[in-house]
Amino acid sequence: MIKKISYPLMVFSILLTACSSEDFTIHQGNISSQVNDTTPVISNVETNFPKKDGWYVVPKNSGELDVSVNATNVETILFWAVPTGTEAWGERELIGYDINGEDGWSLTWKISEISLHHRIAIQALGSDGKTITDETIQITNE
Repeated sequence: MIKKISYPLMVFSILLTACSSEDFTIHQGNISSQVNDTTPVISNVETNFPKKDGWYVVPKNSGELDVSVNATNVETILFWAVPTGTEAWGERELIGYDINGEDGWSLTWKISEISLHHRIAIQALGSDGKTITDETIQITNE
């Protein structure tokens, strides 16, 4: 059984790993022959809202945004809200993480009274403890 003190330390080390590099080790679109059985792969990302012209459109009166991720070889998935625009990665906000993929990788983000025109960056930290892959979706209000 894991002691309660080890959970905060584990989360801290995971966040430190993900935040320490602006460039990701592997991008899903660039996966090549160097990929092995421990490299994380994001195969699909979906939300509970429709997609229009490349953006997930969230009605203004919505209270929650659900994001589900299909991924393999993953230990942890981090979900970041990143403002749109260039050089915005430094202004990101961690909106959640999932460390147990047994029920699927997912996030429910409380968005009531939030004006949305963001990217959600999904970082999958590999089960090898060394690799990261990412996927980005765009969200906006109607």
